[in-house]
Amino acid sequence: MSRHPRGMEWDEPWEPAELALPPSTASPSAVPVPIQDVVEGNVEVNDAGSFFVVSHTHPLPTGLQSGWPDAAARRALVALTGDGAFQDFEIDRALFVDTETTGLAGGTGTYAFLVGCGWLEAGALRVDQCFMRDHGDEPALMAHFAGLARRFDWTVSFNGRRFDLPLLRTRSIMNRVQGSFDALGALDLLLVAHRLWRYRFRRRDLDTLEHEILGIRRNMDIPSSEIPHVYFHYLRTGDARSLIPVMAHNRQDIVSMTSLLARVCEAWNGWNDPNTHAAVVLGVARVFALSGDSDAALTAYARALELGLGDALEPLAQIPLSLGYKRARAWPRAVEVWDTMRVRAGRAAIWAHIELAKYYEHQSCEFGVAIDHVAEALRRADHFDGRLPVSLGRPVLEHRLRRLERRANHCSSHSDCASLYNSL
Repeated sequence: MSRHPRGMEWDEPWEPAELALPPSTASPSAVPVPIQDVVEGNVEVNDAGSFFVVSHTHPLPTGLQSGWPDAAARRALVALTGDGAFQDFEIDRALFVDTETTGLAGGTGTYAFLVGCGWLEAGALRVDQCFMRDHGDEPALMAHFAGLARRFDWTVSFNGRRFDLPLLRTRSIMNRVQGSFDALGALDLLLVAHRLWRYRFRRRDLDTLEHEILGIRRNMDIPSSEIPHVYFHYLRTGDARSLIPVMAHNRQDIVSMTSLLARVCEAWNGWNDPNTHAAVVLGVARVFALSGDSDAALTAYARALELGLGDALEPLAQIPLSLGYKRARAWPRAVEVWDTMRVRAGRAAIWAHIELAKYYEHQSCEFGVAIDHVAEALRRADHFDGRLPVSLGRPVLEHRLRRLERRANHCSSHSDCASLYNSL
């Protein structure tokens, strides 16, 4: 696929303008127009029957080629999926899958009428789109897909683990097709994108990521919500012309997934680059923390704050960073973060005051300072009208204040404080 500058309108030769209208505005056809009359393809025949298939070849995106990934990209996939099996991932053994269906509910009443499959072949991306001309084609289509999947070790999809693959499994069972997809490793790019870009973009759907990450904006794409209606219209009328945008939509989904796979690994491995967005670094830090790599997580949290996260996201880095310093007993660093947090508005400031109160009570035995921090936390808590977690609510804070005042009355010196604290 050619590269496109950010925001450039994107056109494809298989998307004629006269067919880009929504199905409700398309002129009804008096005579049925079969699918083979509007797109180039072939009727595929097997023991279970026949179906229609359309094949296209696309150039591979930059950074993706036979033999990919290298060791760094594999480490990225392992970290982002949390699955050590991806240290053996091979693009040559991966099948890209995307379905267009009669609904989003799943279950036995939902059909995958178009199954798009992509794989590397002769240095390019081959995309086969298997189309169900009517319900009688489903057994042959499912048998073909099961046979194709057996040639690969991995599937790559976008929300495939929750939707596409379970649906294909259900339809295979319904059609008594032998073969299981459970043996294949499943790489779901929606999960990966959510972990990497969850703080960067409010939405992480494929359309958003195409625009923001790949620089693609589909000019005449059909909304996903309209696709089932297009297929039902085709079944009622036999007019396949309105299916052309659906075929293009499905095919571009697969092409975009190959580009996104390469960009995901590039983004992960480049998180410490000077021009990386701070919100991406925050996502990386969270992934490090979830994987148990606390040292890398602390480095990434600090880097995200250094790059500038903004008021809304800063506490998401400051809280785990300060707790990491606290566990390491790096008190000056922890106190520095809490002091930065307490001057801001919001719940995080209340939390920071309590952490400072704990520090001044248990580490330096400055009870007066600890009391001041709890009193300030109580004052701020009054503005939240009960919208605080129990640990920051007024009853807990008042109990902490009374306990501090009792300790302050019993401790007249640092040594007395230490001996009393050690006896508790």
